[in-house]
Amino acid sequence: MTHTTVMSGARAAMLGLALISLVNCSGSDDTTPQVTSGGSAALQGPMVFVNNTGDKTLTSVSLKGDSGNAVLGTIPSAEFENVALGDMQFSDENWVFMNLGAANKVATIDPLTGAVPVHEANLATGTRPVHMYRDSTNGEIIWSMNDGDNAAGTSTPGDDLINCNNPARVGGPVVGGSVTILHNSHLGPGGNPPTVEGTVCILADGHKVTAFSSGAGVPKKVFTSSTTAGEIAVIDNDPANVATFRKLIGRKDLCDTAKEATLVAPLVPVVCNDESGTSLTTPFTVNNSSPHGIRWSKLTKKVYSIQQNYKEIAEIDPTTLAITNRFDLSATPYTGYGISPDGRFLLLRGDTTPIPTGTKLGVIDLGTLGTPRKDFTIAELAGTSPGGFKFSPDGKRFYILAGNAATATKKDRLFAFNASTLTATPPALTLLKEISLVATGGHSLDVLAQGAGEAKYMVVSNSTDNSISIINAADNLEKQKVIVGPSPGGVLVFSAGAAAAGNQATASVTSGGATESSLLPERLDDHGMPEVAE
Repeated sequence: MTHTTVMSGARAAMLGLALISLVNCSGSDDTTPQVTSGGSAALQGPMVFVNNTGDKTLTSVSLKGDSGNAVLGTIPSAEFENVALGDMQFSDENWVFMNLGAANKVATIDPLTGAVPVHEANLATGTRPVHMYRDSTNGEIIWSMNDGDNAAGTSTPGDDLINCNNPARVGGPVVGGSVTILHNSHLGPGGNPPTVEGTVCILADGHKVTAFSSGAGVPKKVFTSSTTAGEIAVIDNDPANVATFRKLIGRKDLCDTAKEATLVAPLVPVVCNDESGTSLTTPFTVNNSSPHGIRWSKLTKKVYSIQQNYKEIAEIDPTTLAITNRFDLSATPYTGYGISPDGRFLLLRGDTTPIPTGTKLGVIDLGTLGTPRKDFTIAELAGTSPGGFKFSPDGKRFYILAGNAATATKKDRLFAFNASTLTATPPALTLLKEISLVATGGHSLDVLAQGAGEAKYMVVSNSTDNSISIINAADNLEKQKVIVGPSPGGVLVFSAGAAAAGNQATASVTSGGATESSLLPERLDDHGMPEVAE
């Protein structure tokens, strides 16, 4: 159901109270965290959005603390056109966005004004939106990745047939997916729901993830990698550049002949010619680099992209688009990575064979001369397969789920680490608690952060238990389990003003386990990395 709602002055005033009520609280490891809530009669304080994969509904849960957590309401699947629910994100102005891949739309949800969150409208975007990001240079902007057509036997794999397949365009029909830009609008007198600002076609097929460059002396750009094509699209993100704002301004060809020569069947190596300077209307030759994970470091002011088939991470200058460093992962177990909130550490994640040796973690220190790598030996991770992971926004805590692969001997676990010790010499990652979860097909994770970005609570979904677990970040103990809908998957923790304060972890779809498939074939954790196939 799609509709447009105009807000009344009373509704806007109520929201004003909610925003003013945002509390800047602080805490320490030896105190019980207190969840702060607003003063509005409508605002329920922090809440959790839960994607119920079993019936394609969205449940909201009031997050009050160690107890009293309860379901606020459930938005029926008909509101979302009865399609599977995808990635969730929220904006500076406190709207919640959710991809509806099969409907080629993004759902918009007002979580604050009413006693329960309200579905407002489904906005048409592009073909098969999968992941979405809040723009780090302007938190009112949400970017949705349109991975394109994936119908069996299609002649247009990965193409955005809604926005980009224009035969009259110079160079003929466009191949490739796109990104759609949404503006969150403002909740206020006469305010309207969010709108679609536009779509950029990027001439590249494959699953898409994005990073944003920003900072003093740094050009504002959007970097979107496409796995199948083996390239990174560069979009101007500076409104001062009137002629090129939100337009494709460059592309980085990731093809490497030496790396291609090391590939084995079923991949067929190609001979590379750098096509980065090719006309922006001409698609590149596809290569096998398989970029799948891209991050921005506010410390080094560089973009980092992992090429899975090349088993390397490339460091890219946002101004020249030159590769300024390469981190070879070929002799390591690492297949995925994230980045610490301060931009100093690339957190490496992988697994080993046989599986009893379990999940492996390490870091590359971007803040030390020579960018040394440190590999951690963590006995408690033996027998696990790697799952989704997150840093707390202040960088003091790191959490990783066990992935529940069929071959894993230790499953249904959440590991809480002290990440403050990463700055020690040498870097350390200290395990605080191994948290047992209910035995289930799969788990997803998000973190409630308040104050200066301290983790207060972790929320974990339990797919076959139809529940979420509320875990206190001070003692790392489960305090309450809340029954939600059937087969809960992705979770997102929301609190008013969190995006504007920069103190809230983001969430992406991480559902799935040995006995239950994920919501979508693309399974990414919070840091743009794929989960290990189970």
